[in-house]
Amino acid sequence: MLDRLAVEAIDWQCYCLSLRAPFRTAHGLLTARRGAIIEVKGAGGSLQGYGELAPLPPFSPPLERTLAALPTLASRLQGMSLAAALALLEREQERADSHLPAPVTFALEVALLDLQARAARQGLLAPYARSAVPVNAAIGVAAPPEAAQAARQAVASGFRCLKLKLAGAGKEGEDLERLAAVRASIGQNITLRLDANASWSLAQAEQMLRACAPYGVEYVEQPLAADDLEGLRQLRRRSPVPIAADESLNSLESARQLLRLEAADVLILKPQFLGGLRPALQLIEEATARGVACVITSALEAGIGVCSALHLAASHPALTRAAGLATLSMLSTDLLTEPLALNGGLLQLPSGPGLGVRPDHEALARHSILL
Repeated sequence: MLDRLAVEAIDWQCYCLSLRAPFRTAHGLLTARRGAIIEVKGAGGSLQGYGELAPLPPFSPPLERTLAALPTLASRLQGMSLAAALALLEREQERADSHLPAPVTFALEVALLDLQARAARQGLLAPYARSAVPVNAAIGVAAPPEAAQAARQAVASGFRCLKLKLAGAGKEGEDLERLAAVRASIGQNITLRLDANASWSLAQAEQMLRACAPYGVEYVEQPLAADDLEGLRQLRRRSPVPIAADESLNSLESARQLLRLEAADVLILKPQFLGGLRPALQLIEEATARGVACVITSALEAGIGVCSALHLAASHPALTRAAGLATLSMLSTDLLTEPLALNGGLLQLPSGPGLGVRPDHEALARHSILL
């Protein structure tokens, strides 16, 4: 059946989901997520594969511009064999001069892989290194007692890794008090990572990270501005705390540049912005060969996108660190018929073929938007 499987139709539906609470990023407050669910049909319409594109400026163009590239590419893929369609996407993913937005190739690749895996009755990226992925809990910017209480609650519910948001430049004293309170509340056996939201200068980062080091920090995420790769390179050589690149890594090429510069100990990978799962797997191989760790995180997508990243996080033996995928509770709905199972700080890989999940079309209709 796989030999005869072709792309018979490609449809999509746009959505807008409110966040349960505003989320602060290095670029301001985020109150809603917009994107689209992609459906690829084959086998006379009896098989469907799903993907999700969810651009997040400034990592990628806004939704309207991202979607503009979809109809032409979808028409090129329609009627192709599944193997030929995946090969075409792979060529586009490898082209340094490709003008296709990464979220578009990511969503279509996942949908095609999902269709293929459902036809083969196997997991999306089978075989897997693990059936469940450890994930971190996020502790927001709050007064030290409240942050400590949130950390205790996360640990009590089973999380073994916490990511603590920092207020950033000008509030170093508050951040150190918060860090001290959280570490004291959870003991030394819980992994603790920091997110600086690209807020420090090089001098501020050096001083702050020396002060953070005694608290046993796994790494600090994006301490400097996204475009300050030379600063990251210098900081990595001087800091007692490992350096993770997040906002600096907004494409496959930017990730490779970070590796060439030896500017990070850890790469935070959002497959939505790398253009697909297969490019992400290639990047993991390249980083691992250089002794650089990788952590898979969501881009605050809905359930199809997060589940895609979960399959990636479960697939490679080098991905041993907690992933940043416990994010669906931040949205008003995950747009899934069945939620992903999060138990004891572990996100379970769905057991069905392909992605193992399907979009909730009724929920999607309620949150649909026209563009």
